[in-house]
Amino acid sequence: MYTQRIKNGILFIIIFISVLAVFMVWHSMGIPTPISEDPTFIAAPTIHIGVTHQFLANVVKEIGGGYVTVVRIKEPSGSLEDTADVCRESVVFFGLSADVDGWVKELCGSENDKTAVVFLDTYGDALVHDESTADTLPPTKSEDVSETKGGYYWLTTQGGKDMVRAIAKVLSEIDPVHKVSYLDAAYATAYQLDDVYGSIKDKIYNLRMAPVIVWGQGWENIIAEYEGKIVKTIPPPQDDQERELYIKEIAKDLMDNSRTIIVGDTSLPFDELKNLYRDGGRRIVLLDPWGDFSDIWPYKVFVQQNLLRITQAL
Repeated sequence: MYTQRIKNGILFIIIFISVLAVFMVWHSMGIPTPISEDPTFIAAPTIHIGVTHQFLANVVKEIGGGYVTVVRIKEPSGSLEDTADVCRESVVFFGLSADVDGWVKELCGSENDKTAVVFLDTYGDALVHDESTADTLPPTKSEDVSETKGGYYWLTTQGGKDMVRAIAKVLSEIDPVHKVSYLDAAYATAYQLDDVYGSIKDKIYNLRMAPVIVWGQGWENIIAEYEGKIVKTIPPPQDDQERELYIKEIAKDLMDNSRTIIVGDTSLPFDELKNLYRDGGRRIVLLDPWGDFSDIWPYKVFVQQNLLRITQAL
């Protein structure tokens, strides 16, 4: 009995080694296996997506993962005809709004009838330029389009959630095979933004009691999300004399009211204000709507860091 078990064991080992050797020889000869011939096991090419800003490229990559290749182009300084061909590989082009990125429609829409241009501030409003893409790209439907958010809506947690859902919806229409992955990624990002809101809202509560002066347009949504009130908007100065007048006016507001907060982007004359204002600029908030300070990843950190800059001034 014991001898028979040994013989069976040796026989099993011999058979296993023989099968393994045959498989290795077969594989080295390049003979296809049923698995390798199955189309579902062949890696599909990634979808080319165009964007207008680096932070937006990060967001699309966060939602699309390995299924997308993201290409960013900047607004051309010369003729649109010189750069029209950059859109040809992109299936869809994401812009933030028609006001900010309206040039994309002219560049990628008129010159390339295969590319759809989607402005993310109007959720679901995809501009399809060719009937051949109508079945794969999201159609324009009035019931899908929300009110234009305007301003720097992507710096707010609610605006950010709407934006990632819009991106996931468009990607799902283009590539329904990976729809679950896109929607799951958008859900995860939206959940993270909810966490950001929860962690910041108590710290930023005092914004309700602070008079807010903004430098330039676009800050209404981010101030309103935390129930703040803009008491004055400083328009872009037309000349050096007007600029100097605005700087003195802001410095006076900071000195006259200890709760006043000044909000602006990198164009705000921070150093000049500090020279006039004795508090060293603690209540002057420079936000980063375009990701110029750093290439921040993931998106929730980009939103969070901008909101934290406001809390540091309260």
